[in-house]
Amino acid sequence: MKEELTKIEEIIVNPNEIKISNIQELMEMFFAKLKNRVDNYIGDYPTFIEPVYLEDNVKIGDDVLLGPNVYIGANSKIEDYVELSNTIIFDNVKVGENFKLENCIVAKNSSFNFKNLNLRNNILKGSADSKSELQNIGF
Repeated sequence: MKEELTKIEEIIVNPNEIKISNIQELMEMFFAKLKNRVDNYIGDYPTFIEPVYLEDNVKIGDDVLLGPNVYIGANSKIEDYVELSNTIIFDNVKVGENFKLENCIVAKNSSFNFKNLNLRNNILKGSADSKSELQNIGF
């Protein structure tokens, strides 16, 4: 599982060299190995559709829907009313309130400090205080 995460992380560092088939293949291999680990969540009324894996020190807001196929890296924070499916979030990420991400990858140390985003098939990275500042690459 860590091997696939490392490969995905290496690919998204150089967005000009991204090959769609490589990203999708690596995501499929990663999700095939994903096991459930949802013991460290916080917030009222979270919903998990297996498999969902949360690393250490992940904070989950209220009314969050995770799954299927969700990995959230260590020290990440997911705000209220977020829906994630088929999504990989690397370490030290903050996802803003009322986000819906499907089949997405969020790069390490990213922070999205705004509300209301609905994306699918995207790589997200960096820091953004509004949707117009968001760095994303479709695949």
